[in-house]
Order: sequence, then structure tokens, then C-alpha cells
Amino acid sequence: MRNLNGLSKWVELECGFEPHLSASKIALFANDLPSFICKYGLGIKTIDSPAMVRGRVIERFVVEALIGDATIDKSIHNAIAYYNDCDRSYYKPAQWQRQVDAIPSIMTNAYEALVDYGPPSFPNGIDNQERIEFEITGDRNEWAAPIVGYLDLVYPELGLIVDLKTTLRLPGDHMSWGHKLQSAFYKQAKSNFGVKFLYVSTRGVKLLEQDNMVNIRMMVEAKSLIERMNKFCHLLTPSQARGCIPTGDNIYWNDNPLWSMYNEKN
Repeated sequence: MRNLNGLSKWVELECGFEPHLSASKIALFANDLPSFICKYGLGIKTIDSPAMVRGRVIERFVVEALIGDATIDKSIHNAIAYYNDCDRSYYKPAQWQRQVDAIPSIMTNAYEALVDYGPPSFPNGIDNQERIEFEITGDRNEWAAPIVGYLDLVYPELGLIVDLKTTLRLPGDHMSWGHKLQSAFYKQAKSNFGVKFLYVSTRGVKLLEQDNMVNIRMMVEAKSLIERMNKFCHLLTPSQARGCIPTGDNIYWNDNPLWSMYNEKN
């Protein structure tokens, strides 16, 4: 990072703020400041919800079917078995079971939406998503920061990137702010590729693609937020931020079981 002294200060604390930015890091700062402080200032990991775990498992095993390593029925079986082996100690059985029940339909819908594209490309192996990286700079080149991201599904012959989003409720016709930023970053890194977001639920799919004007606007907003993040990190240490930021009923801030581990160390 260049001339971003506030961000560099938090990086030097070695509590989880790596020396690069991402769409998810910027979105967390914009939308959930308490969790941003926990994760990147105090080294306290947020707890993945059952839905987040389910999303990662579905992506992994849909890819297994798409590249031909298993039939979709076998991949569904493998996904449920893998999901049920994940740590569920923080969750009520009903929360977990709701996601298990959704896996077969979501995986089937995702597979049917993607299979005609052919097998996606994984140059570094199926367990390694393609990494993208580019530099974002201030309007007058007064600062610079590396942006890092990872691509779900890449189809080089089609010039296409597909980001797979699983959900129990399909969105409307517009992406969330965080997804818009993610899409803009993908386009910035691979300008000769189309970028589409595939939302998949138990009831169907929705494929969304944002136009270039939205991508341009999101890059402008990203620069503004990076400058605000830098100022915030320059003015406050993580402990100072924790002491003065209103947190409301944020579960990660108030009820995160990992707080006890942090408090024991401090």
C-alpha cells in the first residue's frame, strides 16, 4: 500500500488485516463496522452461518459434477455428507437441517443452469480458485492499494466469469451493493471477460449482469470508501474503535463466542 498510513497501521498490528483490500473487506467496512473492527482490528473471526457453510459446500460439489468427476446425484450425496461433517456446534439443529433440506434442489438448479457452458477452468486445480489482482489508485495518484479477489467459475473459451450465489430467496432485478462492487472488481481485473452473477434457490435461478456505467460508479465509490477507511484507521486504534462505536444488537460484536477467547488473552 502506498500513502495509506491508517491502513498500514492496522496491517502492522498483525491481527488479520492483510496488506491488500478486497470487495468483501470494503463492503464490511461500509455495511457492518463492528464486524470490520472485530475481524481486521482485533483478530476475532466472525462465525459462518449455516447458510454460508452451505453455499461453500454447494459450490464445491456443483463443480465436481460440472467437470465430470461425478454425476449430479452423486455430487448431491457427497455435498450433504460433507456438510454434515462440518462444525455445527454453534447452531441449533433446526437451523442446520433447514440448509440440508435445501441442498438437493439448489444443486440441481445450479447444475442445470451451468451445464451447457461446459466444464469451468481451474488452472491450479479444482480446490484453488483463480486469483485476480490489480491496483486501485486515488484520483490524483496520491495513494495506491492492491485489490485481491477469487473467481468462482471461469470459462476462458466463452470469455465469461460466473459468480455462484446460493440463497433461500432469489433477489429482485438488482444486485446488492456488495455484489455490485465485487462484479466491478472482477471486470476491472479481467476487462475482456463478461461477468455474470448466478443466484440459485430451491425454486429457480436468476442471472444478473451489470452494465459498464454501474461498474464505473462502483469504482468511484470504492475509492471514496478506501479513503474513509484509511482515515478511520488512522484516527482510531482497534481498541479505541471498539470502545466508541455503537454496536446495537450486532451478534458478532455482542454474542460472538470467540469474544471469550479474546478477553482471556487481553
